[in-house]
Amino acid sequence: MPPSSDSSRSGTPVLLSAPGLGVVALVLFVLFASLVAAALFPLQLLDPAWQLRLAGTLINTAPFPLLGLALLQIAAELGPHDPLLKSRARLCSQLAVAAALGFLLLLPLQSIAGLQTSRSLNTAQAARIQGAEAKLKALRQAVAGAASNADLNQQLQTLQGPVLGPADIAQPLPLLKAQVGAVLDQAALQISREREAIKPRTPLLLLPDLLRNALASLALALGFAALARRPGSCRTVLKELQSGWRRSWFGGGGRRRRGSSGSGG
Repeated sequence: MPPSSDSSRSGTPVLLSAPGLGVVALVLFVLFASLVAAALFPLQLLDPAWQLRLAGTLINTAPFPLLGLALLQIAAELGPHDPLLKSRARLCSQLAVAAALGFLLLLPLQSIAGLQTSRSLNTAQAARIQGAEAKLKALRQAVAGAASNADLNQQLQTLQGPVLGPADIAQPLPLLKAQVGAVLDQAALQISREREAIKPRTPLLLLPDLLRNALASLALALGFAALARRPGSCRTVLKELQSGWRRSWFGGGGRRRRGSSGSGG
């Protein structure tokens, strides 16, 4: 029977490839877990920067488990008599439900964390400039109130100001004050330049990144939903949602049509 022998020979490589696909899927899952674990530590759950870093890592590495899930389901179909592949595919399909929900939750999380990070950066920059200005004011007051060279040198050391050498301290006090004042004037000019160079981060500057990450999160959520199955269900989560939308849409349309025809009668 040549046809049957040809079909058996052609089917053998396909069946042998099912375990191989299962191994490739497992490798992709392990790769994803290792990359995410590197972004998890050190744990800073309440830090918006940590939240953004973790969300970015999840989005960038999510294609690995998504591809692994697809390969695992293909392997289970190619090797229907392998109970291990079947159980793995079923378990991963159930876990994909949580993955789809997780990527949907990333949408508000990224927005909130991005706004908090922008606000924190603006606050830190303003506090740094204000601290430098307060220190400069204290140094000017110390220079103006110094009664001797030793007194001026001690106050500058206390305030961590300009360092005076032996030659500087040997100068007359008025000349020393003028020299230190010139240094403080240069520091004031530098602070003024930094204040002008710093531009507050507004929410509009974050909009492109937030939109890109939001679209990526939504696409990944749909991808996992297309391969996810709830326990005891033979349809994917995406198909269940589509059926629910159709029933709600067409059912509502039918009720509206019946209501309009009844009122017309």
